[in-house]
Amino acid sequence: MMEDESPLITCSDEYRLLETYCQKRRKPRARPVQSACDEQFGDVAEKLTQIVDNGLLDEELLQTVDKRLIVDEGLESDGGVKDVDQDVIDKLVDLLKKSGDNLNERIQSNLELLGYLQRTFSYGLFKKLTEAFITSVVPEYLQSRRKREQIALAFEVTSRLKTLDLHPMNRAMGYGAQYLQEYFAPWVKQHGGWEKAFDEDDDEEVH
Repeated sequence: MMEDESPLITCSDEYRLLETYCQKRRKPRARPVQSACDEQFGDVAEKLTQIVDNGLLDEELLQTVDKRLIVDEGLESDGGVKDVDQDVIDKLVDLLKKSGDNLNERIQSNLELLGYLQRTFSYGLFKKLTEAFITSVVPEYLQSRRKREQIALAFEVTSRLKTLDLHPMNRAMGYGAQYLQEYFAPWVKQHGGWEKAFDEDDDEEVH
């Protein structure tokens, strides 16, 4: 389990693309400052933002968080009480989906959630939050055919967690890059790498 970012993660394409994506999310109206990452991944990051912004997170389309994800493998907290973890993760996912720019303020004002994140923020927690977030938008039975949406949501979760004043900013980035490598690298490679994976309009089933 990774607690600090290794050079292999921070130099990866996933990490660099996450940086470009987060820059677009942080200053959507600002004049862009070009960088090497922008030149290589700018078009991909733009396509990812379009996927998320194209009604994917509209409130009327959001599904109830799939609690089976949390019940099946409850996170281990200091007290080892899965029910508490389930309730807190449910609340965190709901905030991640709906709070937007107010996320950090909402978290800071909720001592329960704030304390939980300060004590337990790890790759394991990041993974649980991301899986629950994705499944609440893209049901499990559709996930094999909607990889692009899942990838875009993983980028969005990372960008929102990065805004929290709870941990080193790059920790969420490292976890996001690790998650993308663990779950989506084969699909991206199969579709020609990051620069080409989002060129197609259709989404192919991956076995």
